[in-house]
Amino acid sequence: MNQKLFAFAIAATLVAPMAADADVKLSGVIQGEITSSQVGNGDEDRKTLTKDKEGAIFNSGPNLLTFDIDEKLGGGLAAYARYQGTFSTSDNAGITGKEAYLGLKTPSFFLRYGKLTGAYKSSYSLIDPWAATSLQARGTGGGMSGGRYNSVTWDATSNTFKTNATWDATNNTFKTGEAASTKDAGMGLSNSGYVEGALEAGMKMAGFTGRIQGVVDDNSDMNGAGLLELLYNAPGDTFTMWLSGAYTDLNLKDTAKDLGNSATGNSNASNDNGLGNWKIGGQFKLGPALTLGLQYEDAEIGTFDNNPDGGKYILGSVDFMMNNFSLAAWVGTYLSDIADNARLKDDQGNAIDEDALSWALGGKYLFSKRTMVYAGYRQTDSDNDYRDEDVFALGLKHSF
Repeated sequence: MNQKLFAFAIAATLVAPMAADADVKLSGVIQGEITSSQVGNGDEDRKTLTKDKEGAIFNSGPNLLTFDIDEKLGGGLAAYARYQGTFSTSDNAGITGKEAYLGLKTPSFFLRYGKLTGAYKSSYSLIDPWAATSLQARGTGGGMSGGRYNSVTWDATSNTFKTNATWDATNNTFKTGEAASTKDAGMGLSNSGYVEGALEAGMKMAGFTGRIQGVVDDNSDMNGAGLLELLYNAPGDTFTMWLSGAYTDLNLKDTAKDLGNSATGNSNASNDNGLGNWKIGGQFKLGPALTLGLQYEDAEIGTFDNNPDGGKYILGSVDFMMNNFSLAAWVGTYLSDIADNARLKDDQGNAIDEDALSWALGGKYLFSKRTMVYAGYRQTDSDNDYRDEDVFALGLKHSF
């Protein structure tokens, strides 16, 4: 038996005896897509893809199986826990662990520990009407920070980044390898991913939610990372506002240079100041049919061009509901802060700008509250043609 499935079976077995003393709820989402995509400067042929990663072909989708456990302890105090796994629709690749935590809570305070959705990430679906699909703004679009996008390699000989990009059919992505400037594009500190071994404390009061997450394990690669979210939800859900930040003092910048400097005894080998992201945004409902969103983000982790100097994102979105049909769109711009001496070079050695404009437009038809079909188009137009992308997507999503 697949080891991941075996672990999931054990977790389910452990949960079952608790049902007599606690509320145990099983929920989930299953999604499948087909896309037609062209990535890069046009040298690659358009590709039809169906093999997904956790429900979506580009980035990660919503495929989840979730066990939520809640037990009342008296005096307003409750114990709660979650085990969550994700899987691929196309080849049923098995269960990959996502959130797994336990904690205590009251109506106004909560404390938990485990593998958590990053506090920085938690609001991303409020601003993006195409979240968790191949039309989303994070990761593959210049709309918000996320997973690695069209990674580049560091050429130590010429002391610059190179863009000899190729299609990676195994991972269904367009990239040239892992950039030397970051250890990982997300690490749970951008709009993608989860934070492992995190301790979270938070409060809820009169529509206000505040939470802080931290990693304090000296043996953890993420030791020293911290995340913060402040969120206000107005009465009647008329609007929601958020301010989020994430920071790590890990030695992530210019790793290739640091290795070379260390070998030569250069005293500037570890002259790094850490990396951080912050964003402010809001979702506004103008009646039951129209929802608008606007967000500004300043990011150094999970940026569109993977550069160590970061960049800025401005993202706007609209979702208009008519009976069972929703017309949804977003448009985002990315302004790179990359330094001139670290700028990507073309084959002639000329510097390439990294600014980008991205947008997505599509429709969703809701058969019910749990089942919908959707279709749309997403485009990224960058000054660096290697990062250009256009995607048509058709998908079906079912929740339970």
